[in-house]
Amino acid sequence: MTEQMLTSNGSAPATMRRSPLLASLLGALAHTLVCWLALQLDFFREGGELFYQIIAVVWSGYLGFFACFVLGLNRHFRDTSMTLPIMLWATFGLLLTAYYIDQVRLCVMILFFAILQPGVFRLRFPSFVAVSALCVGLYGVIIWRLSVTHPEALDMTAELIQWAVFTLITAGVVVVAAEISSIRQQLGSRNGQLAGLVDRIQEMAIRDELTGLYNRRHAVERMVKVREMANRNALDFAVAYLDLDFFKRVNDTYGHNVGDEVLRSFAALMGEQLSGRDFAARLGGEEFLIVLVKSDLENCAQLAERVRSAVPALRFASASDLSVTVSIGVAQFSAGESLDQLLARADDALYKAKHSGRNQVCLAADGATTSETEEGTE
Repeated sequence: MTEQMLTSNGSAPATMRRSPLLASLLGALAHTLVCWLALQLDFFREGGELFYQIIAVVWSGYLGFFACFVLGLNRHFRDTSMTLPIMLWATFGLLLTAYYIDQVRLCVMILFFAILQPGVFRLRFPSFVAVSALCVGLYGVIIWRLSVTHPEALDMTAELIQWAVFTLITAGVVVVAAEISSIRQQLGSRNGQLAGLVDRIQEMAIRDELTGLYNRRHAVERMVKVREMANRNALDFAVAYLDLDFFKRVNDTYGHNVGDEVLRSFAALMGEQLSGRDFAARLGGEEFLIVLVKSDLENCAQLAERVRSAVPALRFASASDLSVTVSIGVAQFSAGESLDQLLARADDALYKAKHSGRNQVCLAADGATTSETEEGTE
């Protein structure tokens, strides 16, 4: 609650400083002062008692808004700044006092443009027009009502001229607001495009463009963090090195377009096998890496075997007769070893899988490799 009410230096909450409430409170002070001067000059028709009652009602509304910000209730609104409700309340207070003020009614109504100011930048344009039209219309209703109930209290010609001037100025403000709204929309569109471009650049910086998997640099950065946690005994993790068998033949026989299709399909297959905390990367060419977080050698080997057994079933639109296989080396992180040592052990296991006939998974344990499967070659 302390953080909601005041910041450490005693200032108002940030959500309130960014809202139109403080500006409206200052406007309310000016409004109160103008009405009080009208009372002193005997222009307030019903006298002091009603004046203080009206001012109390108006200020109770502002205090209610202030309480909403202090208690954080404004966060339940779509617009946390509560711009529209505050503007409507301020307009209501202005029109209420304008009904009881004679001679200097326009001086009070001019304060409406101070009410409009925050709405120029915060309200959607249709809402801004609605508030402006509401005030102009009700101002006209006040003049009509006074012409019926208190015709002796106003000069109808002067009042209509003042209303017309007020309407023209309000229309001018609406035109300016329309231009600002257009500029805001253009800026919003440009900002959206820039945000999309930044996201795209960030994705390009961490992902392989062809497969959508992480690139080598980002995969290593993530592995560094995983290794730090593993060294603190927070988790275990294992890695799998994968290499598509005889991939050069695919490019030479079917062309690089088919080769790219094979890489994309293989990457998608790996992605289907991974949980949210695990990740895969393309290291370059036909070489890939899978990192299983909170996993041991056995679980990683099982996942590698699922991938290996599924690869020959892949079919490619551009080469329906093509079938590929993959060789995989698996290693589990041992406390204290470097990433280079871990990856070297996985690479050694992959080397054995390649030289033991391909299309198989080999495990690395304590620096030695053992063959898990003895599948046939391609």
